[in-house]
Amino acid sequence: MIHRPSPRVTILGAGAVGLPLAAYLAKQGREVQVARTRAEIDPEPSLAVAVSEAGQKRISAQIPSGSLATLPSLDGIVVVAVKSYVNAAIAAALQRKAFTGPIVILQNGLGVEQPFVAAGFTSIFRGVLYMTSQLAASSPAGIEVDFRAIASSPIGVVLGSEADLTACVQALSTPAFPFHAETEIQRAAWKKTIINAVFNSLCTLLEIDNGIFARDPAAAQLAREVVHECLAVATRRGIALTEAEVLEQIMKISRGSGGVLISTLQDVRAGRPTEIDSLNLEIARLASALNPPASVPKTELLGRLVLQKSLRRGGPARSSEECAASLAPGDTPT
Repeated sequence: MIHRPSPRVTILGAGAVGLPLAAYLAKQGREVQVARTRAEIDPEPSLAVAVSEAGQKRISAQIPSGSLATLPSLDGIVVVAVKSYVNAAIAAALQRKAFTGPIVILQNGLGVEQPFVAAGFTSIFRGVLYMTSQLAASSPAGIEVDFRAIASSPIGVVLGSEADLTACVQALSTPAFPFHAETEIQRAAWKKTIINAVFNSLCTLLEIDNGIFARDPAAAQLAREVVHECLAVATRRGIALTEAEVLEQIMKISRGSGGVLISTLQDVRAGRPTEIDSLNLEIARLASALNPPASVPKTELLGRLVLQKSLRRGGPARSSEECAASLAPGDTPT
């Protein structure tokens, strides 16, 4: 058998997903680089990353880094690990660089792949993440990340071949951050989006960690009510999911991530835009587009409250398009 080296992996976004992924790939001897995407950041040529689990250091790695705007060219696999509200700006940047390779999107929410489809890319793969991760304060030793995989994360085809899907999974998967090929990726995306509609709204509004649903029956009941609404929309859109399997996954995540803060709460506290538009509010939009429309009052209200909380913490309201327009060509916020 002829051994073929793994393709180079360029991870867009030096955040809570991109950094541990890069560190684990580097420790496996794979060629990986992190591309910063914010226009105002002048990145260091490399990043020192230390990954811990439950406060216990697991690995450290030195990762080559740069700016998406200044990378002369791109080859191999591009992994999109920034928030979805600026995907259109990323797609435009990749177009300008004439990138034609596989794009793997590691984001929460529904419809996050559409800007890449609209831009004409033909090798697009969607990942659904089952992990928790928090960035700690940077130290002289580098950037510290507390990370744990809850389960293997599926990746499936949006556009492209099964052979390219297999190659992407093999290139990205490591024992500590595993991935697997998934034939029903839209079902997986809906399941995870409903789970996120629970965690990212309720934990953010309550300002509490992910373990709340395993500890508090009243919180678990609220989660059940949101899941019930969302599943009514999923079913009418041809997605076969059961309430039992979604709630089981919510409780598994809650038990496994006590003390961990959901990314939306971290974003709100830092004054950053959130991805709630791709979660609760996207489910509400899809519900209203049905004929006849479906009603998801709790799901939508929770989403609108998170949005208002985010805007009040982060200053004047700005749309996704305004956020993207404020960036230098080719740049997006991490």
